[in-house]
Amino acid sequence: MRVQSIDVLRGIAILGILLMNIYFHGIMSLGYVPFDITPQTDMWVDTFNAIFADGRFRTLFCILFGAGLAIQIKSCKKKGLNYQDFLKSRLNWLMIFGIIHGVFIFGGDVLFLYAVCALVIIKKLTLPTRELFRKAKKWLIIGAILNILFSALVIWSTGIEPEMVRGSDLFLEEYSSWVGNYDYQVTIQAIFSVFLVLSSPLWVFWQVAGLMLLGVYFYRTGFFKRGLTAGQFKTFALAAASLTCFDIFMRWNYFSVGSEMNSLLASISAIFMSILYIHGVIYLLKNNHRWIEVFKAPGRMAFTLYIMQSVVLAILLRWVFPEVHLTVSMIDYLAMAVGMILFQLVFANWYLHQFKQGPLEALWRKAYLASFAKKQARRAEIISN
Repeated sequence: MRVQSIDVLRGIAILGILLMNIYFHGIMSLGYVPFDITPQTDMWVDTFNAIFADGRFRTLFCILFGAGLAIQIKSCKKKGLNYQDFLKSRLNWLMIFGIIHGVFIFGGDVLFLYAVCALVIIKKLTLPTRELFRKAKKWLIIGAILNILFSALVIWSTGIEPEMVRGSDLFLEEYSSWVGNYDYQVTIQAIFSVFLVLSSPLWVFWQVAGLMLLGVYFYRTGFFKRGLTAGQFKTFALAAASLTCFDIFMRWNYFSVGSEMNSLLASISAIFMSILYIHGVIYLLKNNHRWIEVFKAPGRMAFTLYIMQSVVLAILLRWVFPEVHLTVSMIDYLAMAVGMILFQLVFANWYLHQFKQGPLEALWRKAYLASFAKKQARRAEIISN
């Protein structure tokens, strides 16, 4: 039986992640490049991102990825299947999709990294509940410490330098190299994807893996049905508010430190904020706020929507309207993201009224079931011999 809150939350996560990815779907190598004179709207959108978006949906998705692993393990045990073989088949194919996506479509891909992290921790997924929670906390703390050190290293190695600004020679040079040059795009995306995976043990791996273990813990303890207690809610709200306020203060007053400090603060506050998001959805479902169920359909075809975002926006922002990056501000990018989110929300609900499963979900399922069947056949042959 599907846990309703998980489908809703996955839908919110996959749509919400576009609020931050939108800046990289155009010129992935640069992201958002500020103007020489910062528009007031940029400050307000950046503040909105700091409160509601930056790191929040990525963190939420990691937790839900872990919950998905726990669901698959439970299903395998119920059917008497080898859960490690089954999960490895799923994750190996997810890695393949992630490589294709990350190199040829969008260098900001997370599928490959998530699959690698899940494969590394696969034997820890069945730890006793208390030990699982201790392991998750330990890895999240290690991740936070390594993020601090990694951010400090980047700031120290690059120094406090003026940011690239829109219209500068450096920006125009990269813009000219990127736009209409697919070979260059693939090269940069491939380099970034390799760097992300190879460097992940030094920073992001521990947080991603820790969040996945936390998701397993939440599922096994019924958190996705129960939510936070009143006391826990106050604690998490205070932690999220304090860290977010500090993040906003740094954004408004210390731009020269660069994005590393913002990313660090966002990654830590996002843990508390994403758990508050989970609690909020559970609260709405418990109190019969049925409008929230509109996110169930996107949650059930998150894979398809994630790749769709990359394909559609790559076509529009790299090939059809590349010149928009010369003039658009953060409020314009936000409007693009909201438009895409609304479209996907309608599309997903329409599509699942016509079909049982998203197209990429169906393709992924067919691929990993075939791989799993081969593993089972080989295992049976070894036993028989």
